[in-house]
Amino acid sequence: MKDEEHQHQVAVVEWWAYAHKGLGLPEFALFAVPNAGAGAQRGQAGKMKAEGARSGIPDLLLPVERHGRKGLAIEMKSETGRLSVSQIEVLEWFRTLGWQVEVCYSADAAIAVLQQYLGARA
Repeated sequence: MKDEEHQHQVAVVEWWAYAHKGLGLPEFALFAVPNAGAGAQRGQAGKMKAEGARSGIPDLLLPVERHGRKGLAIEMKSETGRLSVSQIEVLEWFRTLGWQVEVCYSADAAIAVLQQYLGARA
């Protein structure tokens, strides 16, 4: 369910707004790249595609080097969500570039991944 995925991602971003200073990073270090999907308003998906939106881009990106990795890419999914073919392709490409890639099915899981990646205590 897209709304569940949305709520989880919002919770991660809200946590980040509070936690980023303690992690020594600016708030803008973790960001989402909007990609209009099936739920987009009429015409919005076409506009975004014309602007360069690409299918399969991860939901959250943290371009911060840690543990020999170039950055962290997180794809948020609902409990029953599945990766699309384009998401699998893009996530694998990020891996080949030296990024850590994670698929998270809850806000708690994504926050734990961020804390682990950044070496923070839970």
